[in-house]
Amino acid sequence: MIGYENLTISEVNTKEGEYNHKKKKYVKFAKPKVTKKIIFQDDYTNLEELAAEVRAAVVRNAYDKIEVTFVANMEY
Repeated sequence: MIGYENLTISEVNTKEGEYNHKKKKYVKFAKPKVTKKIIFQDDYTNLEELAAEVRAAVVRNAYDKIEVTFVANMEY
């Protein structure tokens, strides 16, 4: 069986600009603003739980990117 440790699921939001009310136009940033929010963190899970958590994260916020990191190992 394969185990997944140090599982982290994050939402990554990239903002490239915003509307400036004084100039009355959309202004792009020199560098995009990237915000990362950890929404799930666990030490151990199996593949079914991993898939369910990733699906829940995507359904909850379909507009941001979802980043998943983990370490996989074989258990005997």
